[in-house]
Amino acid sequence: MRSIATAALIGMSLGFGSVSYADTLLGIYVGGGSISYDLSGDFTDLEGGSSSIDFDDDLGLEGDSGSYFYIALEHGIPILPNVRFARSEIEESASVVLSDSIEFDDITFPAGAPVRSKLDFSHNDYTFYYEVLDNWVSLDLGLTARQFDGELSASSPLLSETASEDLDFVAPLLYGSAQFELPITGLYVGVQGNWIGAGGAQLYDLWGKVGYTFAFGLGLEAGMRKLALELDDVEDLDADVTLDGSYIAATFHF
Repeated sequence: MRSIATAALIGMSLGFGSVSYADTLLGIYVGGGSISYDLSGDFTDLEGGSSSIDFDDDLGLEGDSGSYFYIALEHGIPILPNVRFARSEIEESASVVLSDSIEFDDITFPAGAPVRSKLDFSHNDYTFYYEVLDNWVSLDLGLTARQFDGELSASSPLLSETASEDLDFVAPLLYGSAQFELPITGLYVGVQGNWIGAGGAQLYDLWGKVGYTFAFGLGLEAGMRKLALELDDVEDLDADVTLDGSYIAATFHF
C-alpha cells in the first residue's frame, strides 16, 4: 500500500503545477446526515482457526443505519493542499440462533447456540486535496488516510469467552471528487470516491449525490454510497465486506 501512496504523491507533485486554483481566499464546508445501508459478505480469521462466516446468514448482520459528518477547509494558497475531515459511524448488532456450528477466534460456537454479534466499521478520513477545476464543473484530486477503529465480536451465554477481531488499521487511498452545477441555480449533481488496491487488498468507497443550496449557504443533499473491502490473507484475514445504501444530509458553506 505504501508504494501506491508514494507513486500518487509523486504524480500529484508533478501534475498539479499546471492546475487552476480556486480564487477563494477562505471557504469552509460542513455537512452531516444519516446513512441507511445493507451489509453483505463474509470473513475468515486464518490465524484464529475460523471457518468462513457469512455476516448475514451466520451472524444476522444484514445492515442498519449510521451517520456521517465532514468539514473541509479551502483556501487560496496554491502550494498548500486543502484539508477535509470526515467521520462515518457504522455500528450494528444482532442476535441469532446458529443453524450450523462456526469457528471464530479459536472458539467453536455449536449449532443451536444463541449468539450475539456486534460489528463496528466506523472510520475517520483525513484528506488532502487540490482543486483542479473550479467553475460550473469542480474537480478535486488528492490523497486520503482512512483510519478504521472498529471491531467484530461474537459471544454466547453458553460460552465463557468472546470471539473478536480488531478492525484497527490505516489505509492510504486515492481521492477524487467531481461536481456539476446545473442551470437551475443552486442545484448540483456529483460523484466522490476513494480507492486503493495492493498486496492482496482492495478498498473502494463511492458516493453519488444530488443537492440543492438555498440562501445563506444552507443546503440539502441525498444520494447513494457503496463501500467495499476485499482482503486476501492480509494480516491472517480473508474478508469480503460490502456496504451499499442511501444517505441524506444537511450542508452549509461559508
